[in-house]
Amino acid sequence: MIIGQTIFSVRRGTEHRAEAALAEVRRQFTLADGLRGHSILRSLGMSPLASELSEDEGQSALFSVHYVVQTEWGTMAEHDAFYAGEGMRRAYSVLSSVLTSGPYEILYEAVEEQQREPVAA
Repeated sequence: MIIGQTIFSVRRGTEHRAEAALAEVRRQFTLADGLRGHSILRSLGMSPLASELSEDEGQSALFSVHYVVQTEWGTMAEHDAFYAGEGMRRAYSVLSSVLTSGPYEILYEAVEEQQREPVAA
């Protein structure tokens, strides 16, 4: 399994534009061959756990809003084919106008996979 983490930051106040682009990314995911799963994360602020920051200071310490798009693929070829597609180029062109950093993708190969037990309702 291949895991990709795409990381980028946008200017505060432009989250709506970033999330419109991410809506297009989600639509493209529904068409992707080999995609096993995905998560899209948005920062809330810095945790005061490992620092001297108060909760309010943790929020103000982040000048940009950070996103992580994590994907899981069966093979590297499936990953590469998806990201080479026109739909992803369109989505990233929308993002380019609001980015403060990124997008950067880090790829991982699964060394160990943990099977999750279904949660009973």
